[in-house]
Formats: sequence, C-alpha cells, structure tokens
Amino acid sequence: MLPSKEKRQHRCPVAMKRAVVICILAGLLLLTACGSGSSGATPVGAGQGNFSKASLKGQYAYQIAGYDLTSGAPYREAGYFVADGNGNLTSGSDDFSEPTTGGVQNASTTGTYSIANDGTGTLILSTASGALRFSLTMVSNSEVLMNEADSGAFIAAGRADLQAPSALSSVPAGTFVFRIHSCVSCSGSDSASLVGAMTVAGGNVSGSDDVLRGGIFDPGSTGGGPLAITGSLNTPTSNGRGTGSITDASGTVNFIYYIVDSKTLRFLVSDSGVIGLGSAEAQSGTFSSSSLKGSYVFGSRADDATAGINAQNTVGVFTAGGNGTISTGTLDSVQDGNPSSQVGLSGSYAVLSNGRAVVKLGTIQQVCWMVNASRGFFLTDDSTKVEDGTLDQQQGSFSNGSLSGQYAFSMDGLEFTNNGTVALTQVGWIVWNGSGTLTWSETVNNSSSGSGPSGNLPGTYSVSSNGRTTAAVNTLSNNIVVYLVSGSKGYMLQNDTGVEIVGTMAAQKSP
Repeated sequence: MLPSKEKRQHRCPVAMKRAVVICILAGLLLLTACGSGSSGATPVGAGQGNFSKASLKGQYAYQIAGYDLTSGAPYREAGYFVADGNGNLTSGSDDFSEPTTGGVQNASTTGTYSIANDGTGTLILSTASGALRFSLTMVSNSEVLMNEADSGAFIAAGRADLQAPSALSSVPAGTFVFRIHSCVSCSGSDSASLVGAMTVAGGNVSGSDDVLRGGIFDPGSTGGGPLAITGSLNTPTSNGRGTGSITDASGTVNFIYYIVDSKTLRFLVSDSGVIGLGSAEAQSGTFSSSSLKGSYVFGSRADDATAGINAQNTVGVFTAGGNGTISTGTLDSVQDGNPSSQVGLSGSYAVLSNGRAVVKLGTIQQVCWMVNASRGFFLTDDSTKVEDGTLDQQQGSFSNGSLSGQYAFSMDGLEFTNNGTVALTQVGWIVWNGSGTLTWSETVNNSSSGSGPSGNLPGTYSVSSNGRTTAAVNTLSNNIVVYLVSGSKGYMLQNDTGVEIVGTMAAQKSP
C-alpha cells in the first residue's frame, strides 16, 4: 500500500480526521525520503531549444498511469485537450478510472498551459469541481511527456500525442497490433496482459491474441496457441473518442479508445472495478523468421505477488539472426527492489505469417506480435508475474558520440523504504555532450517529499557498442542504464537496489 495523503477535490472529498492522519504520515515519510527523487531548492535553469506556447497547438490525446495517495490504489486516466497555441486549453474531456470508483468518471475540461524555450512547462486541466496540474517536457510539437504534479494527492506519468483531424470521426479500419495491461489490486494474481492482432472492418473486430491472466497463459487454448477474438469498435465522436470491446476465451475487455491518427489508437479499460491502459498500431508487411533480423531493444514492466504493481522493470537488447537463432544479448532489470545487471541472453525464435513470434531468451519465453519488421508488442509467459512491453529494432552503431544534444525523458515507479513504498515520477531533459558528460534537469513528484525541480545536475556516461549506456547523475543515481534504439531514442532504467523506476527518452525536435 502506498502512503495516504490529501485527495484532490474534484474526485473525492476527504474527511478532516483522515486529512490530519495523512499530514502526519507525510511528515514521517519526508524525513526518510530516498535520494532518487530529490526536489532540491536550486531552480531549474534554461536548457536548449526554441519551444514556446505556440509549439503546443491542436488537439492532443493523452494517457496517464498513477497512484491515488488517499486510497493507496492505482488509477488510470485518458482524454483529450485542445490547445490554442497561446496558453489556453479551449476544450477537452477527461476519463478517470480507479478500482473503487465503479467505472469510468468523465468530466469536461478547459485550462491553461505554459511552455519554456527548453520544452518544459506546466498544464492545468480545469473541471467543474477541481483542477489537475501536470509538468511537461515536449519531445516535439506532436509528442509531449507529462507527469501529474498535484503534490500530496496523485502521482502519475504519461504522454500526449497530437491527433490528426482527418481521422477523428471515422471508425478505424485495418489490422492493428494491440497491447492492453489491466488489473484490480494489481498484485499479479488479478493482473492481465493481452497482446495480439485485430482486424477491424465496419466496426467489427476479429483476430487472435495471447493472454496472461493471473499467471495462466492463454486459458482455454489447446496446444498453447493464441485465442480467437471477436469484438467491436463503435463510431467515435467528432473528437476521436469511441468505445469498444475485445472478447476471447478468457473473457471480455471493454474500453474507451482515442484516435491519434489512422494508424494509432490509445485505450482506457472501462470495466467496473478494473483499471488498464493499452494501445494499438497498424500492422504492415509480411512475416516469417527472416523478418526478425538484427538487434532489438526492449522494455517491459510486470506485476507480481511480492511487490505488486510494477514490481519488475526490464530493459535489454538481443540479436536475431533472421534464421530462428538469437546469438547474443543482455538485459538489466530490478525485481522486487533487487537489481540484475548485464544478464547474458541467447536463444531461438519462430515467426508465423500473422506476425506472432515466440522468442526464447534462455529461460524467458516472450510471445511477441510484430507491428512490422522493426517493432512489436510482447508479453512474457511466466506464471509468477504478469509482464508486457515493446521492442524496437536498433538503427546505427554506438559510441559516446551517439548521444549529443538535448533529450526529453520521463521515468516513474516506486522506491521501497523502511516506512513503506514511495511513488515518484520524473519528467525533464538530459543534455548529452557527445564525449561522456551530461546535464540532467527534471521536475519530480514524490509521494513523500512533494513536487519540485531538481536543478541542473551534472553527470557522466559511457556508451557500449551494443547501445547499452551507463550514466551517473550527481545526487540522483550512479546506476542509470539506457539501451539505445538509435542515437535519438532509448529505454531507461534506474538499476539501484530498492527501486522500481523505468522510462524512455527521445531527442527533442524543437521548432
């Protein structure tokens, strides 16, 4: 259970007696805060870039995953907002789901925002009964990393994507590879991962998926194969918000979907008492074992019975030969607060014509559905945890010079302290100088010490030829690990004892 704190008004009022207890807990936790989420007093200095309010313009769909510090429960959130390019959010809609709320709560939104030249900023979504405050870092005018900065109330991280107006009012059509992760208490026993491919025609869904529900892989299948799916996508509103469902032998998942463009969808699970997020991307290409060729970087999260939600975070890389063999690879992970570093990988794989690949990495078996030859969604067939993630084919060669310039990043997760579990999110930028030194700047929201900027933190880094990058950041961590997809993108992990913190980074593209 996460520590309880004052809850935001627009979701649920808090009794005065409970608020007093919350304040006492907050004070105790503040004294024992871990160094991974320092909210130091030094103000964040200006970074590089040419961003402004005008950079955030148009309609954006967002997804948020976080923790309610009053109930101790996780929650999921999604919606859209319309930014006018001048600091105003003219309209929007927010959907919020927590296991105890009995389904999705919807609210109309307006608001304001500000963007500094380095792409950082704030965004406030206002509803009839309260406000949601976010810290932002822009990757580009079409991609925004965000964390909820309502100190002492909600801790969350997510992203927003610029929507394509031409796609918003039509039912999606074609074949999409999808991934959905859902849970109730998120202890692993009631968590579920669904990964598969669905073909949408006239709003009707057909296809196949693989499911891990509470440690049981593909319940109801014969021979360990995928499950047949049916379902529907209903016609969206003019703002690209629709509803849908997917049914297989393990059950039915109902969801709200948001259209980013004709090839990209975002999901919020809408079943009562269940929370979950997902996404779908249009599938392209033909598939065989020769399709999986080259080095692939991957990142995943898992729930388990020991530490609950996000109990294991993993990043790594493997090399597929195009002939069913995996010759080399390494991974770094933290499970239940216990880190593993540079674990060697080798194994085998097989790819079917529908893009379903079974990848064996030593004792690890991943079932991956390929979006195309360069990207896929996967789950791990393991009865002790419920894990899923993404993989991307590496591009280019790697050295310290591969990292040069300013990169937006977002990380989130948990810290385990003597007084309980602390949730935190970090969003900001990293300037890599191309020769082994860096500057790290973040805004952190920490359930024990609140929300605030870190200042500009100095650090060092080293890039290996396989793209594995290690970094040390002053006062933050000596064990930041990044596996590079290319010189402009990577999967990140804080590989320290007693933490579960993971994320991504991408080179900023300022106007």
